[in-house]
Amino acid sequence: MIPIAREVRVLLIAIGVVLALIQYRYGPSLMWLAWLVYIVILFLFRDFSRVVPSQPLAIVSPLDGKVIKVEEAYDPYLKRVSQCIHLKQNALGEYNIHSPCEGKVENLWVISPTEPTYSQLALLIQTDEEDEVVVVANLQSIFRHATCSMSVGEKLGQGQRCGFMAFSCGIVLYLPSSAHITIKAGQSVRAGSDKLAEFVHENEINSAL
Repeated sequence: MIPIAREVRVLLIAIGVVLALIQYRYGPSLMWLAWLVYIVILFLFRDFSRVVPSQPLAIVSPLDGKVIKVEEAYDPYLKRVSQCIHLKQNALGEYNIHSPCEGKVENLWVISPTEPTYSQLALLIQTDEEDEVVVVANLQSIFRHATCSMSVGEKLGQGQRCGFMAFSCGIVLYLPSSAHITIKAGQSVRAGSDKLAEFVHENEINSAL
């Protein structure tokens, strides 16, 4: 059995039961296409376990997808100039969202501060070293959906699964301006393991000099 993301597990089981009842009532001759579509949907919402390597000070990808753009931009959530990484989710999943770093959830937002008519799910994570990362899921399309399984005050491990986002959404990461970007636009990334950037602290810079 394909492991399914828990956010849609009950719904998909219910659909499977309905299909089975319809087949029992009317026979299998007209159901093969429905079952084929059902199997494809199960594949799209898969949730296979993955090994997350420990990478101290690394900021890892929150999704399986591609880097669209890397730039310096204004963070409307923390109101600061930040290093900004734009990511696009794979259309064919997995649709799970993973924490880009280890830390504590300090805040959650559900409305864009720049475009109030757009829905955005934003998560602020603060590390033990007080580095702050904002993860923003853009949900402008009505066909896109995101949920966060964490609450304010909870701790997250680097690469830990922390949410679900479906149908090729985009994510924007706002990082400290001192962060060192290690990824380039156009590169494919895997959630929880591929490094996008790393935190750089003043004492590390001084020791290097």
